Amino acid sequence: MEVSEKQEPDNSFRNCTALFWLVTAGLVLGCSFQYGYALAILANTLPVLKEKFDVSDIYMSGIASGNPVGAVLGAVMAGYAADLLGRRKALLLNSVFLNVGWILMAAAPSQHCFLVGRVAVGVGVGAGSVVANVFLAEISPVSIRGSIGSLFGTVGNLGILVSILLSMPQVIGDSDIGWRLAFAFPTLLVLFQAAVLMYCPDTPQYLASIKQDVEGAVMSLSKFRKVVSDQEVNDLNRIYGDDDCSRAADRVLTFREILSDSGHRLALVIGVLLHCARQLSGVSAVYNYAPQIFEAANVSDPVLGTAEMGLVALFAAATAVFLSDRMGRRFLMITGISKMVVALVGIGISQTWYATERIGSYGGGWTGPVALVSMFVYVAGFDLGLGTTIWVYVNEISAPKARAKTNMVCVVVTWGLQVLVLFTFNSIDKHLNPHTFFLFAGILTIFLIPISVMMLETSKKPVHQVCQEVKEQSKRSPPIAVFLKRTGAEDPINGGVVSGYNDETLGSVIGNIQAFHELKGQMKNTCKTDC
Repeated sequence: MEVSEKQEPDNSFRNCTALFWLVTAGLVLGCSFQYGYALAILANTLPVLKEKFDVSDIYMSGIASGNPVGAVLGAVMAGYAADLLGRRKALLLNSVFLNVGWILMAAAPSQHCFLVGRVAVGVGVGAGSVVANVFLAEISPVSIRGSIGSLFGTVGNLGILVSILLSMPQVIGDSDIGWRLAFAFPTLLVLFQAAVLMYCPDTPQYLASIKQDVEGAVMSLSKFRKVVSDQEVNDLNRIYGDDDCSRAADRVLTFREILSDSGHRLALVIGVLLHCARQLSGVSAVYNYAPQIFEAANVSDPVLGTAEMGLVALFAAATAVFLSDRMGRRFLMITGISKMVVALVGIGISQTWYATERIGSYGGGWTGPVALVSMFVYVAGFDLGLGTTIWVYVNEISAPKARAKTNMVCVVVTWGLQVLVLFTFNSIDKHLNPHTFFLFAGILTIFLIPISVMMLETSKKPVHQVCQEVKEQSKRSPPIAVFLKRTGAEDPINGGVVSGYNDETLGSVIGNIQAFHELKGQMKNTCKTDC
């Protein structure tokens, strides 16, 4: 291992070892690609499966829902496994769920076996969404951390495109083996990920923060860097010496501790806010019901429009990889959401005008092109911000000891809301059509306001600096302090209604009201004694 005498922030790509790139490729193919592939593989294969197993529409809906349901379970398990077992072992365990799931579906003799496999893949997809993003954030150099993190969303889009191509009727054919091979294909990529992880250490930040092993962390970093800079070693020492990390080895933060700390809590709030905006923007409905949306706006070829939309999404996600570290996360996020709002209004206008045209005679030949362009702008905006940048940003604003659990909550939120949107979209569209997408535009606009106010720029900043800025931001706008003020809680230091903010005080209020008042009495007695 060689340690440089000067920082080399502009030499990040060239300074990364072959192992770094192998691990990055393994994680995006073994987790991100699986995310997109599992999401879209049923689009063309549902009719084949229904005929093969002779099941009802309700059972097929259960099979389709198996992926997000399993993903919620996987995310919850991964949040704890990533801290207790380590990022590397958690990903190796996740590889087992993914491969078992794909094999069960590919070799399924019955619909019940297929459903179990679908849920198992969902568990792997949800867990991978949590741990893979954490792993990438913790091994990436600061100057390219955004680009590497954005690969998760980009390769996810690639997985969607590949799954659609491999499951086309022209590809799988009429034989029983075709569709089974389409479901078996992802196992090759999962095996590649597992093989790479067998020969790499755990992440430097995990070793320094949770394991309290700075020497091991530096050794780990040397596996991912040709030259380890003084700056990166100093960052690891700061993580090790941080107040949240200066406890016993293997000590991870509980949810009570995360909610009691202003910085951790704000990071969690921002992450949840972004993931709520992600799903309540209607993106799941757009991707799953694109042909129907195009048809409702008089697009001449809805199937071709859907394919073109997928290509636009992939191009936009790839663009985000290059822009993330150049333009900044905050700029891409706000710009992307703003584009989505404008696009949703465009879709709503085109559908409304076409519906009006069918009733009267106003001339609506323009509605198809407007809807097509609006959908392109929508997916492009999504993949600039909420589709790609969100994955790296949530990891950047979370401290190492709170990172896995913060990601866990965010992934549970995103998958849970996805299920909600998919199950309610048809009912909402039935009652609001053709004004449905005005609703999504309004919801996204409401989310854009607090996101614009609370979101910090994290591009090219080391972990300790980002955590400090999040801490300072939380003190300027403490949401719990506002709540305590409204409920009339007392300040143990000054007495009376809470008007300021104190982490220790708020932690006592949240965790145990009785302990809160005991602390108040102790501080008053101490004050009298000193005086």
